[in-house]
Amino acid sequence: MGSTPSSGTIFNVTITQASPRDVPAIWRLICACRDDLRKRGIDQWDETYPTEQIVIDDVKSGSWYVLQEGVICIAAICLNAEQHPLWEPILWLGREPALIVHRLCVLPDYQGTGKASRLMDFAEHHAAANGYVSIRLDAYPGNPPAISLYERRRYRKAGEVNFSRCALPAFCFEKML
Repeated sequence: MGSTPSSGTIFNVTITQASPRDVPAIWRLICACRDDLRKRGIDQWDETYPTEQIVIDDVKSGSWYVLQEGVICIAAICLNAEQHPLWEPILWLGREPALIVHRLCVLPDYQGTGKASRLMDFAEHHAAANGYVSIRLDAYPGNPPAISLYERRRYRKAGEVNFSRCALPAFCFEKML
């Protein structure tokens, strides 16, 4: 986990569906991201969310995908059709089915290197190939790099939701495919 990207070095980058053997790597990734968010004063994730059990359950359901550079898991994304109940009043543009993005995370040393965009490219291709009409997600406004990523990719803000564990309401975004 301590290695950093090196310019001039070419690695084999792959995105694959996570298996149970990937749970420890995904959990280490989430913990590293949670700690980095805290260092930057962002209260998006804490000890109550996300949990290791959420990771285990999502891997079992086939929802997690990992981006590996060589053998190192440097980023991950959870994709499924499970919408948070707080999203119910949101005025979405698209009808169902919508692919939902959860818990996109990139090791802090690799942030800003295009890995999140690569995962979103994957998510958009996966959604189109599997008959989804849109992609939906929520993003914490206290995390400007995440908001910027979705806005650059032409995701439209559809509303806001208040998660009790966060100081700010999350922005709900949608992109039609």
